Amino acid sequence: MAAGAPSRHLTISVLAALVLLVGAAGLAGCAGEEGGATPTTSLTLPDPAPATDATTTTAATTAEENPLVAPSPAAPVALPPAAPGLAPVVSRVPTTEKVVFMTIDDGMFRDPAIIGKFRELGIPFTMFLTPGYAEEDPEFFRGLQREGGTVQGHTVDHPNLLQLAPDAVRTQVCGTNDTFTRLFGTPQTLFRPPYGNTDADVQRAAASCGHRAVVLWKGSTNGGKLTMQDGPLTPGDIILMHFRDTLGADIDDVTRRVREEGFRIGRLEDWLVGTTP
Repeated sequence: MAAGAPSRHLTISVLAALVLLVGAAGLAGCAGEEGGATPTTSLTLPDPAPATDATTTTAATTAEENPLVAPSPAAPVALPPAAPGLAPVVSRVPTTEKVVFMTIDDGMFRDPAIIGKFRELGIPFTMFLTPGYAEEDPEFFRGLQREGGTVQGHTVDHPNLLQLAPDAVRTQVCGTNDTFTRLFGTPQTLFRPPYGNTDADVQRAAASCGHRAVVLWKGSTNGGKLTMQDGPLTPGDIILMHFRDTLGADIDDVTRRVREEGFRIGRLEDWLVGTTP
């Protein structure tokens, strides 16, 4: 037994050395992972935690209904009948729902902050533009489209239509269609005459180029204040605004009145046309 002792000690020493070598190789492999080396062993990770209540809450909040926005009707409303071949004139949508409609004319003053305001509010609105202003800065109006706006016609260059011959009236009423379809990707379905001046020639021209209605208004804004013809808001009222330097304040006063009087804002096309362009 005494003679065999050195051999046993040698065996133990060899085994210890092998253990050290294997451990060093393992450490080298771990150190090389950051540089792209493939590890020889894998680490089993715990299963990911289930979605927290905060995630569910965020999704629910995003899906919540905007209290300022009226739901769209199942079908467009029936407008008062016009004579054959004439588009009807509307200044108040015939409905008993507490809904009003925001419209903005011309396009002369273009404040980029208005895009952010509509993004924050999340409300629908209709822009009645003239091509000159639209072509000066189409990206501004496309930005408003992305935030809930639609584009409709307001004549080629804003004349008093009552002073024009029928052929000239038709040119003014229908002459925006190709330009706006090219710029904004949607055909026009509504028309607003400058100054609210309309007659049978205007209605006939509007009908001939596919406009569902000639749109007037029951209230307007000026200098940050909304004035309604009949005092308080009435179901179906159409509100006239303009692209002016006071548009932000005008929007604020309209939305204030809407909240205080228990109304909501609808998309005009959904109520008069049936499908949003």
